[in-house]
Amino acid sequence: MAVMFGPKDPIIECREEAKRTNVPGRYRITAEILLKNGSRRIYRAKAIDRKSAVQEVLTFVDAVQRHTGETVMWRFRGENTYHMGTNFSKKTIFNRIFEFFFDEV
Repeated sequence: MAVMFGPKDPIIECREEAKRTNVPGRYRITAEILLKNGSRRIYRAKAIDRKSAVQEVLTFVDAVQRHTGETVMWRFRGENTYHMGTNFSKKTIFNRIFEFFFDEV
């Protein structure tokens, strides 16, 4: 079928991999996905809390990266900082200070 109608859009194919159940009554968190060719896509996470939304967006970004073979940049709507790929970790100030003084070798 793909030969007849051309290749499918990788974003549409990867949405199925990041599917979750919907939680009614609250708004969903939205992420902006920036592909290497410059196109921007919007991904609406099913999760309503940020922690679950991060996991869902990282799953989606990982699927897009595996499908396209390129690094993807993303951010949550309303943020100014883009994140590269799936290397996303929020460290607290305590953890940063601890790592500074007690460097693990």
